[in-house]
Amino acid sequence: MIQLFSRMKLPSEACRRLMIVLLAFLVAAPVVIKSRPSGLKPALAAFSDLPRNSVTVRIGGDVRHPGVYTVSANILTVTAIDLAEPVASLASLHSSVIARQTLQNGDDIRVILNRDGTSSFHFGSMPAAQRLVLGVPLDINSMSAEDFDRIPGIGPALAKRIVAYRQLNGGRLRPEELLSIDGIGEKKYKQIIKFL
Repeated sequence: MIQLFSRMKLPSEACRRLMIVLLAFLVAAPVVIKSRPSGLKPALAAFSDLPRNSVTVRIGGDVRHPGVYTVSANILTVTAIDLAEPVASLASLHSSVIARQTLQNGDDIRVILNRDGTSSFHFGSMPAAQRLVLGVPLDINSMSAEDFDRIPGIGPALAKRIVAYRQLNGGRLRPEELLSIDGIGEKKYKQIIKFL
């Protein structure tokens, strides 16, 4: 075996360097080609072109496509429910009742199919945790201490103080009144107000 290697002509130093450069090029070429930007513009995401005057609602219950929908603020409630495709026709509902219902940011609409084939609806509000994730403003007057605690910058003690202050003042609180609560200064107020 030693004789075999001694008979082989080893490439010169220049040839070795050329082979190393060639191998490096072959390894690097696909990486460089793949990393080049494409001339094609990517399509916009479905949620990136929302109307400015829109509301986010959750529709569930007896529908084919339950979920969260962002719709125009002036859309009829019946039209929003149609997006989720109820399992029964909405013609069985008194349209005057549902047409008067205006959609609010954070509404939770449950479609209920009754045994007699008619549909009924239950209107509520999305939980604060889901509203935070979706960027839907929170209602300061319906939040619990746990809901306040979910807001960045508010801990459990401050959340309890906010709820206690609200209760002492008749159960209603305007956002600017947060500045009257111990532990909330201008800086923290600016941080909190974005969520309300």
